[in-house]
Amino acid sequence: MKDGRVVRVRRMASRPEWLVAICGAILFVAAYPFVPAIQQFLLGPSPAEMILGLVVFLAVFAVLSRIVRRALRVTAERQSAMEGGLENAEETKNEARQLLEEHRINISEAQLEAARIREESRERGARIISEAREQALMDACLIIDDAADKIQKSRTNSLTELHPQVTEIAVKLSERILGEPPYE
Repeated sequence: MKDGRVVRVRRMASRPEWLVAICGAILFVAAYPFVPAIQQFLLGPSPAEMILGLVVFLAVFAVLSRIVRRALRVTAERQSAMEGGLENAEETKNEARQLLEEHRINISEAQLEAARIREESRERGARIISEAREQALMDACLIIDDAADKIQKSRTNSLTELHPQVTEIAVKLSERILGEPPYE
Protein backbone atom coordinates (compact mmCIF):
# COMPACT_ATOMS: atom_id res chain seq x y z
CA MET A 1 0.00 0.00 0.00
CA LYS A 2 1.53 3.31 -1.11
CA ASP A 3 0.00 6.69 -0.39
CA GLY A 4 -3.30 5.11 0.61
CA ARG A 5 -3.64 3.21 -2.66
CA VAL A 6 -3.64 -0.54 -3.05
CA VAL A 7 -1.04 -1.66 -5.55
CA ARG A 8 -1.71 -4.98 -7.22
CA VAL A 9 1.18 -6.78 -8.79
CA ARG A 10 0.34 -9.47 -11.30
CA ARG A 11 3.06 -11.81 -12.35
CA MET A 12 3.02 -14.26 -15.20
CA ALA A 13 3.47 -17.87 -14.19
CA SER A 14 6.62 -19.35 -15.63
CA ARG A 15 4.64 -22.45 -16.65
CA PRO A 16 1.00 -21.90 -17.64
CA GLU A 17 -1.48 -24.01 -15.67
CA TRP A 18 -3.21 -25.30 -18.81
CA LEU A 19 0.08 -26.88 -19.92
CA VAL A 20 0.00 -29.32 -16.98
CA ALA A 21 -3.50 -30.51 -17.90
CA ILE A 22 -2.58 -30.96 -21.56
CA CYS A 23 0.57 -32.91 -20.69
CA GLY A 24 -1.47 -35.15 -18.43
CA ALA A 25 -3.95 -35.79 -21.23
CA ILE A 26 -1.13 -36.63 -23.66
CA LEU A 27 0.36 -39.09 -21.19
CA PHE A 28 -3.04 -40.65 -20.61
CA VAL A 29 -3.69 -41.10 -24.33
CA ALA A 30 -0.17 -42.39 -24.95
CA ALA A 31 -0.31 -44.87 -22.05
CA TYR A 32 -3.87 -46.06 -22.75
CA PRO A 33 -3.07 -49.10 -24.92
CA PHE A 34 -0.37 -50.29 -22.56
CA VAL A 35 -2.18 -50.18 -19.23
CA PRO A 36 -4.76 -52.98 -18.93
CA ALA A 37 -6.47 -51.42 -15.89
CA ILE A 38 -7.50 -48.42 -17.96
CA GLN A 39 -9.01 -50.68 -20.62
CA GLN A 40 -11.17 -52.44 -18.00
CA PHE A 41 -12.89 -49.21 -16.90
CA LEU A 42 -13.16 -47.51 -20.28
CA LEU A 43 -14.58 -48.65 -23.54
CA GLY A 44 -11.70 -49.78 -25.61
CA PRO A 45 -11.38 -47.78 -28.80
CA SER A 46 -9.56 -49.35 -31.63
CA PRO A 47 -5.89 -48.45 -32.24
CA ALA A 48 -6.91 -46.59 -35.44
CA GLU A 49 -9.30 -44.38 -33.45
CA MET A 50 -6.63 -43.75 -30.88
CA ILE A 51 -4.08 -42.75 -33.52
CA LEU A 52 -6.64 -40.57 -35.28
CA GLY A 53 -7.60 -39.02 -31.93
CA LEU A 54 -3.93 -38.45 -31.10
CA VAL A 55 -3.28 -36.82 -34.49
CA VAL A 56 -6.35 -34.59 -34.17
CA PHE A 57 -5.38 -33.75 -30.61
CA LEU A 58 -1.83 -32.89 -31.65
CA ALA A 59 -3.14 -30.72 -34.53
CA VAL A 60 -5.53 -28.87 -32.23
CA PHE A 61 -2.78 -28.63 -29.63
CA ALA A 62 -0.37 -27.15 -32.18
CA VAL A 63 -2.92 -24.55 -33.33
CA LEU A 64 -3.96 -23.66 -29.80
CA SER A 65 -0.39 -23.51 -28.57
CA ARG A 66 0.45 -20.92 -31.23
CA ILE A 67 -2.65 -18.91 -30.39
CA VAL A 68 -2.02 -19.15 -26.68
CA ARG A 69 1.68 -18.37 -27.12
CA ARG A 70 0.77 -15.26 -29.13
CA ALA A 71 -1.89 -14.27 -26.58
CA LEU A 72 0.64 -14.69 -23.78
CA ARG A 73 3.20 -12.61 -25.67
CA VAL A 74 0.64 -9.84 -26.32
CA THR A 75 -0.42 -9.96 -22.66
CA ALA A 76 3.21 -9.74 -21.54
CA GLU A 77 3.80 -6.78 -23.87
CA ARG A 78 0.71 -5.03 -22.56
CA GLN A 79 1.75 -5.69 -18.99
CA SER A 80 5.26 -4.35 -19.61
CA ALA A 81 3.77 -1.29 -21.32
CA MET A 82 1.45 -0.73 -18.36
CA GLU A 83 4.32 -1.16 -15.89
CA GLY A 84 6.38 1.31 -17.93
CA GLY A 85 3.40 3.67 -17.91
CA LEU A 86 3.07 3.27 -14.16
CA GLU A 87 6.78 3.99 -13.70
CA ASN A 88 6.46 7.07 -15.91
CA ALA A 89 3.39 8.11 -13.96
CA GLU A 90 5.29 7.71 -10.68
CA GLU A 91 8.20 9.76 -12.05
CA THR A 92 5.81 12.42 -13.28
CA LYS A 93 4.00 12.40 -9.96
CA ASN A 94 7.29 12.83 -8.09
CA GLU A 95 8.30 15.69 -10.39
CA ALA A 96 4.90 17.30 -9.86
CA ARG A 97 5.32 17.00 -6.09
CA GLN A 98 8.76 18.60 -6.31
CA LEU A 99 7.40 21.43 -8.46
CA LEU A 100 4.51 21.91 -6.04
CA GLU A 101 6.93 22.08 -3.12
CA GLU A 102 9.11 24.58 -5.02
CA HIS A 103 6.04 26.70 -5.81
CA ARG A 104 4.98 26.61 -2.16
CA ILE A 105 8.47 27.71 -1.13
CA ASN A 106 8.41 30.50 -3.73
CA ILE A 107 4.98 31.62 -2.55
CA SER A 108 6.07 31.69 1.08
CA GLU A 109 9.20 33.64 0.14
CA ALA A 110 7.07 36.08 -1.86
CA GLN A 111 4.70 36.48 1.09
CA LEU A 112 7.64 37.16 3.41
CA GLU A 113 9.04 39.67 0.92
CA ALA A 114 5.63 41.36 0.64
CA ALA A 115 5.36 41.55 4.44
CA ARG A 116 8.86 43.04 4.63
CA ILE A 117 8.03 45.61 1.93
CA ARG A 118 4.77 46.53 3.72
CA GLU A 119 6.65 46.97 7.01
CA GLU A 120 9.30 49.13 5.31
CA SER A 121 6.54 51.20 3.70
CA ARG A 122 4.84 51.70 7.06
CA GLU A 123 8.14 52.76 8.65
CA ARG A 124 8.92 55.07 5.74
CA GLY A 125 5.40 56.55 5.91
CA ALA A 126 5.71 57.10 9.67
CA ARG A 127 9.16 58.66 9.16
CA ILE A 128 7.82 60.95 6.40
CA ILE A 129 4.86 61.96 8.59
CA SER A 130 7.12 62.70 11.57
CA GLU A 131 9.50 64.68 9.35
CA ALA A 132 6.56 66.61 7.93
CA ARG A 133 5.31 67.34 11.45
CA GLU A 134 8.75 68.51 12.54
CA GLN A 135 9.03 70.69 9.44
CA ALA A 136 5.54 72.07 10.06
CA LEU A 137 6.44 72.82 13.68
CA MET A 138 9.66 74.52 12.59
CA ASP A 139 7.77 76.54 9.97
CA ALA A 140 5.12 77.42 12.55
CA CYS A 141 7.83 78.53 15.00
CA LEU A 142 9.47 80.61 12.28
CA ILE A 143 6.14 82.17 11.39
CA ILE A 144 5.37 82.86 15.05
CA ASP A 145 8.83 84.36 15.63
CA ASP A 146 8.50 86.45 12.48
CA ALA A 147 5.05 87.61 13.56
CA ALA A 148 6.34 88.43 17.06
CA ASP A 149 9.19 90.46 15.54
CA LYS A 150 6.76 92.30 13.31
CA ILE A 151 4.46 92.94 16.25
CA GLN A 152 7.39 94.22 18.31
CA LYS A 153 8.50 96.51 15.48
CA SER A 154 4.94 97.72 15.03
CA ARG A 155 4.67 98.40 18.72
CA THR A 156 7.89 100.33 18.83
CA ASN A 157 6.87 102.29 15.74
CA SER A 158 3.46 102.91 17.21
CA LEU A 159 4.92 104.04 20.52
CA THR A 160 7.37 106.38 18.82
CA GLU A 161 4.58 107.85 16.68
CA LEU A 162 2.01 108.02 19.44
CA HIS A 163 4.25 109.42 22.17
CA PRO A 164 4.32 112.97 20.77
CA GLN A 165 0.63 112.81 19.97
CA VAL A 166 -0.21 111.54 23.44
CA THR A 167 1.73 114.41 24.95
CA GLU A 168 -0.09 116.88 22.82
CA ILE A 169 -3.48 115.38 23.62
CA ALA A 170 -2.66 115.30 27.33
CA VAL A 171 -1.75 119.01 27.23
CA LYS A 172 -4.95 119.89 25.42
CA LEU A 173 -7.00 117.87 27.86
CA SER A 174 -5.37 119.48 30.85
CA GLU A 175 -6.05 122.90 29.33
CA ARG A 176 -9.66 122.08 29.02
CA ILE A 177 -9.89 120.73 32.50
CA LEU A 178 -8.02 123.59 34.08
CA GLY A 179 -9.10 126.19 31.69
CA GLU A 180 -5.69 127.80 31.48
CA PRO A 181 -3.08 127.43 28.90
CA PRO A 182 0.05 125.55 29.79
CA TYR A 183 3.44 127.15 30.11
CA GLU A 184 4.59 128.63 27.04
